[in-house]
Amino acid sequence: MAERDGPRRVDQVDRQLLSLLSADPRASARKLSREIGMSPGAVGERLERLQERGVIRGFGLDIDPSALGFGLEVLVAIELRQGSPVENTIDLLWGIEEVQAIQLVTGRWDLVLTMLVRDQHHLREVLLGAVWSVADFQHSETMIILDRRQRVAIDRPAAADTSVEE
Repeated sequence: MAERDGPRRVDQVDRQLLSLLSADPRASARKLSREIGMSPGAVGERLERLQERGVIRGFGLDIDPSALGFGLEVLVAIELRQGSPVENTIDLLWGIEEVQAIQLVTGRWDLVLTMLVRDQHHLREVLLGAVWSVADFQHSETMIILDRRQRVAIDRPAAADTSVEE
């Protein structure tokens, strides 16, 4: 099982591999090895080690939701009534098909949902029929995502003391 506490130590070569994979998750070990000047076998071993240590959690597809008829991506920030375990509410919300992600957050809101819906009418149906009817729901704010740019953490400056491999 992957480590869960604290940052995993990675060296500059690991960071270079992660950066290349972020740009092209389908890159072969042979292509990666040419980019960084290592043998494909050594690259394969490093990638396996990064997966075992939980640095690489998986590989996935980037699908355009609008191509499947989901024209709106929305965030729903939710404030809950106090008293019930938040895990119960999360489980109920996770059962809503349109919910793609749930974040437990600090600050004014308790949860932030990311949802995919066809249009504003579909959004209204989901909010009224599912989200707002969850037992501990108190208040929400809905925001339509107009555009998204996402950065992978490895593109940020390295945290202190992460350049030494375990």
